[in-house]
Amino acid sequence: MIHFSDVSFHYPLRDAIIRNLSFQIHPGEYLAIVGTNGIGKSTVAKLMNGLLQPTEGEVRYKDYCTSNEQQLGMIREKIGMVFQNPENQIVASTVFEDMAFGLQNICLPPDEISARVMQTLERVNMLDYIDADVNSLSGGQKQRIAIASILAVEPEVIIFDESTSMLDPEGKEQVLGLIRELNQKGITIISITHDMEELAEASRIIVLDQGRIGYDGTPAKLFEEEYKAIPGLAAPFIVHTRDALRSRGIPLPSTIFCMEDLVEHLWKLH
Repeated sequence: MIHFSDVSFHYPLRDAIIRNLSFQIHPGEYLAIVGTNGIGKSTVAKLMNGLLQPTEGEVRYKDYCTSNEQQLGMIREKIGMVFQNPENQIVASTVFEDMAFGLQNICLPPDEISARVMQTLERVNMLDYIDADVNSLSGGQKQRIAIASILAVEPEVIIFDESTSMLDPEGKEQVLGLIRELNQKGITIISITHDMEELAEASRIIVLDQGRIGYDGTPAKLFEEEYKAIPGLAAPFIVHTRDALRSRGIPLPSTIFCMEDLVEHLWKLH
């Protein structure tokens, strides 16, 4: 679906951030891209839908290339992006107006715009706020509106670029639950994150290390042992707890990396 072929990127007068990256993202995946700060995670995200262009190599969505300006509009319609701060994506004063803006840009008739806004707000459990002032919403609610604005144009892929990092625990859980639901309904999810606790949601993880891929595989395999060999990559709290219990002789599988699995195995030992 999305193909990186020998992609390198550098900003003017700076060394390359990304070096010869080659990988594919498949339909329906839930991919998390992680790594230390400044390693190039957000750069990779912006290369996916043409917000940035490779210095070398090629990025494609299906049969379309991000370096072809005539194809960029279609690529960005099918690959939506939700940023860290939802306020950066708000363009109008009310929820309805904000939602309608993107649909007007793709020239939908007014009746269809109204129908899509209502359907999408219902999908993210925000229909009751259709006439609300966007500035009156909580951070989690604003992020759900940002997601709804992307969903309304019917994308096949949604990139979440640190989209939960500014939210309180309740807002974060609301957004993660929505992301999980969208993936279960067939939307390809790409999560750019530094939060190791979120990785249990993913079906696949790519770890960036010095501008290259340091790991590409499942969360279970990464946190079984391999994470220890990647500089600067911290394990989730559950993995530290698992390893501490194992070091004390408690017979737990080395593949545990989420709370549900840990509780289940501890219950069986009780």
